[in-house]
Amino acid sequence: MKDTKRARITRELKELVLSRSAGVSRSEAAGLLKIDLRTAALYLEELRQSGLFRCEVVAGSGKGRPRALYRSNADKLAFLGLQIAGDMSAAVTLVDSVGRKLASSKYRLPENGSRLSTFSAILDMVEDFRDFPGYTLYGVGLAISRWLQPPLAGEDAYANLTEYLARESNLSIHRDVNINSVAFALARSMNCRNLAVIHLGKVLEFGLVLDGTPDADFTRREKWLAHLCVNPDGSRCYCGKYGCLENYVSSCARAERRQKNDNPALNRALGEMLGVAMVRLARKYPVEKIILLGADELFAAAEEYFLQRQTHQCSLAASHQPPAVDYAAALEALHSDLYRYTEKS
Repeated sequence: MKDTKRARITRELKELVLSRSAGVSRSEAAGLLKIDLRTAALYLEELRQSGLFRCEVVAGSGKGRPRALYRSNADKLAFLGLQIAGDMSAAVTLVDSVGRKLASSKYRLPENGSRLSTFSAILDMVEDFRDFPGYTLYGVGLAISRWLQPPLAGEDAYANLTEYLARESNLSIHRDVNINSVAFALARSMNCRNLAVIHLGKVLEFGLVLDGTPDADFTRREKWLAHLCVNPDGSRCYCGKYGCLENYVSSCARAERRQKNDNPALNRALGEMLGVAMVRLARKYPVEKIILLGADELFAAAEEYFLQRQTHQCSLAASHQPPAVDYAAALEALHSDLYRYTEKS
């Protein structure tokens, strides 16, 4: 997205006001950002009306006129996480500015509804949380199952949803894939700024947090991981290469192999293949920890292989209770709208 002058000024004002507990006046903002006073006043008022800032009038020193100071209104803000699953069920969680759960609910979207009726139903879910007592709803995080747009689908049916919700609700809307939201929530709970999360489901999902921020390019990195060669003598993959990881460790691939040859040595062999991929991952991405989901029976062999061959300090772990995706999406929206302007590396 193009970084326009308007976007730059808005971002710099957020960074300025949210990081200063003493508040910022219009003249201070204009001077620090090198913009004229009227422009500073206009943008500050827009951010106040959105709920992000509050304005307080304080007496000036001596005989000076009272000053308007803009301060963070974070303690009065709420953020919504919304997960839409492959069966068209929806889970919604509302959190405050420190990630505490305020409310949650379950919905079901019309399975055969038009795109407009589905979008309208999602907007209604958001509006249900608009007037939560004592809080202003500011941001929404969306996590939509990739199985609503399966691997063979020709288009993303939800491609316009972010723009629609932002326009109709006048809220800050963020969309990400489920695994990225889960990775971000796990990274925060572990106080880990560089984390990879791998889910061995129907497809290999790869969430990545670098320097405290989810990495957006999930398509490229998932393709890279899924098609790492872990068995040079393996069969040819649909990508044209041989011995690709996903053809051994995805849930469907594991089930197929157990039907043909279910013996104790299989888990060790597949676990070592997973270990090969994790060693490659740790070399490519500077993560402190790799979390494996859906790989319990392979974990021991994968960890043994990995620990013997890792090239820098990185650990493997299994998460048996990953955070709920709707809660994770709410935390990601909170980060996008608030934390990233105040947290320093």
